[in-house]
Amino acid sequence: MGLIAAEIRKLASVTTTWVMTGIGVVLILLSAGLFLLLPEFGLGEFRGADPQLAFLVEQVGGASIVVLIVALLSMTTEFRHGTIGRTLQLTPSRTRVVVGKFVAGTLYALAFLVIGLVLVAILAGIGALTAGVGLDLAWQTLTAIWFAGVGLVLTSWFGVALGSLIRSQVVALTVTLVWLFVIEGAMLTFVPAVGRWLPFNALNAVLLTNDVTTPMGGPSPQLLDPLVGLATFLGYVAVTAAGAIALMRTRDV
Repeated sequence: MGLIAAEIRKLASVTTTWVMTGIGVVLILLSAGLFLLLPEFGLGEFRGADPQLAFLVEQVGGASIVVLIVALLSMTTEFRHGTIGRTLQLTPSRTRVVVGKFVAGTLYALAFLVIGLVLVAILAGIGALTAGVGLDLAWQTLTAIWFAGVGLVLTSWFGVALGSLIRSQVVALTVTLVWLFVIEGAMLTFVPAVGRWLPFNALNAVLLTNDVTTPMGGPSPQLLDPLVGLATFLGYVAVTAAGAIALMRTRDV
């Protein structure tokens, strides 16, 4: 418990964690608010319907980049500032250190989920009052909440594992962002049969369970089935985490 408490204190004491969380709040407010205020973006007139609520919840998962970066920085910051040596003096087991980061990342991901859901609930409530309708909270919304929670937790694990493997903060951030926004997007567009199996596209199949381009009908992106995407991304996380733990045991700090 001491290790986990220490990791939580590290996350909470780093300014970047709060800055990234603030960015995540803005992203959720902008994306969810945009679809509420501008029906032409896909939601149509807000009626409080279950699919509409599920789509709003998906905007929380859509901000998963925040959780990824916070988790990645939680590991690379140790190497950048040389605090990893002190960490390993207190906890010699490399495996325990990485697992401690996983647990701290999990708690952050769940906290981010709760914050996002509160924001979405407030926006949905305002939308319902404005339109004079009720909120139809049913299985699609509950499924979206479940997938968002699982997806964000796995994203935090992936970030910690990537940070353990690459170590250099600048290189880790650069490679991750270029891969996410350039390579995977291009592969999904031009070679969808391959692109949809890449890690972040598989994650999107979990986080974006509805037709994200036209949530009330129409063509959907060529993503995997949500459960297949979940299994695929879990596989990437497992392999990356195993590699990270193995390298932490063999490499000097």
